[in-house]
Amino acid sequence: MTDAQRKAMMEKRAGLIEEMEALNNKMATENRGFTEEEKDNFESKAKEVRGIDAAIKADEETRALSTAPKVAAKEETEEDREVRAFASTIRQRAVDQNITKSDNEAVIPTTIAKKIVDLVYDISPVFGQAEKFNVKGNVAVPYVDKANDNIAAGYATEFEDLVAKSTKLLTIQLSGYLVGALAKISRSLINSTDIELVNFVVRKIAQAEARFIDQEVLKGTSQKIEGCLGITQEFDAAAATAITMDEIISVKDMIKTPFQKSAIWVMHPETLDMIRHLKDGINRYYVLDDPTNDFGVSLLGKPVYTSDQMAKATANASSIYYGDFGQGLAGKVVEDSVQILNEKYAIQHAIGVVAWMELDCKVQNAQALAALVQGSGVSA
Repeated sequence: MTDAQRKAMMEKRAGLIEEMEALNNKMATENRGFTEEEKDNFESKAKEVRGIDAAIKADEETRALSTAPKVAAKEETEEDREVRAFASTIRQRAVDQNITKSDNEAVIPTTIAKKIVDLVYDISPVFGQAEKFNVKGNVAVPYVDKANDNIAAGYATEFEDLVAKSTKLLTIQLSGYLVGALAKISRSLINSTDIELVNFVVRKIAQAEARFIDQEVLKGTSQKIEGCLGITQEFDAAAATAITMDEIISVKDMIKTPFQKSAIWVMHPETLDMIRHLKDGINRYYVLDDPTNDFGVSLLGKPVYTSDQMAKATANASSIYYGDFGQGLAGKVVEDSVQILNEKYAIQHAIGVVAWMELDCKVQNAQALAALVQGSGVSA
């Protein structure tokens, strides 16, 4: 069987199933059973679908026998089974017997949700670097209240008591805010055998969630995911739409030495382009191409990460962040579920795949992060 013949059979199979679903829907709408003619029609289509399935399976076995090397069979893992069930559910709107399915949706095991979360970390490195707490419910993260930290070292005299000092611990509360992402997939794409369907769906959902997470972590929303909105170390730029190298140096110097090793810059691509044109007194650029780090460029020896979700250099905007996000941010992420919506988008010749996650992110160590805030643009 050629690839074109196989694709034609899959398209025919999809059409037969749609016709069977239409018969079922008609019966349900009219609140009655099948007539003899409808019953025969339905069974005939079902028989033809089973015949197509058998032909495709036989073709797969023939190809496997003719091309597969003689090696020991690899034992299928639980993740392999769940990935196979996921692809099968999307393509055939049916799931393996160990996965619960309601009338209108199929619930997919957590390994698929974990794949999405792992890819979100790769796409969104700021949230990926944050310290994570993967537990349901509220999480209290302790930190030292610097204003009430009185513990200090000093000279001591033998046989004399040390004077006791005190410190105060405060906490930040990580809540759980529900975040969802919906991907619609055309049935024509589903029937194609030329793509890795699971990876395609995981990537599309992860990209949608990464854009949202990036936005909330970098810009923040009051009373929701605050993210970098909680940064307290700020340096005020003189201009509303311009940045000087002296201001950038001042932001870098706000971060204490223990947090400098893993620190990175975060800014909008247009802000990076603006800074790229800054030169020193002997006409050398401050921003350098740097293939040794993941982001490709460096500023004052530190990697520069750009995000479309960052604010541009406009009046009163936090246009640049700098610091160690691994120690500066605390995040909570709980993989919840991934569901396949079978009937909701049937009239669009598509199915839906929706992912739910529980998220939060806050600043946990104010000393690790700093921001450059643009001027107001109003003359004094």
